Amino acid sequence: MATTQNPDRDEVVFETKWFNIVARRSAGSRDPHYLLTSSDFVGVVALTTDRKLLLVRQFRPAVGGATLEVPSGHVDEGETPEETARKELIEETGYVADRFELLTTVSPAIGRFTNKMWCFFAPDARPTDQADYQIESGIELVHYSGAIRSLVMDKTFCSSLSHSILLVALAHGRLKLD
Repeated sequence: MATTQNPDRDEVVFETKWFNIVARRSAGSRDPHYLLTSSDFVGVVALTTDRKLLLVRQFRPAVGGATLEVPSGHVDEGETPEETARKELIEETGYVADRFELLTTVSPAIGRFTNKMWCFFAPDARPTDQADYQIESGIELVHYSGAIRSLVMDKTFCSSLSHSILLVALAHGRLKLD
């Protein structure tokens, strides 16, 4: 996982398969700035043909409970963000879509993280035609038909990244608030 700035002043101080912690030394500063490098990831706002929003519920150890989120996942090496979006949608929901529109890219946390989230919109999602398809273990599919305003107030819909992708979809006119 490469960093993009001052590579000669960067030192990986902790490494995992999911992320690295890098100490970046800047001229004139005694202490390093610590940042996390990780692969980019995608989030997908997917609507079914009857305009239901596809969400997933899964246990998240970091918050100690189940959360409600948009389908998402890390971009694997050699894969494009759109390929990942397509893969994550089917793995987490069992749905496919013909069109994936890139709405924007955002930084998860510009003060610490170097990766990006690619935000996609997939209209007219439909169940895969693979009769024996099984959703990824540990994930529950939720067909959400309520107001977006109510969703963002739901305590289990707590991911700032899911909130941000909904805001982008609203700004692009792909969703309605109520």
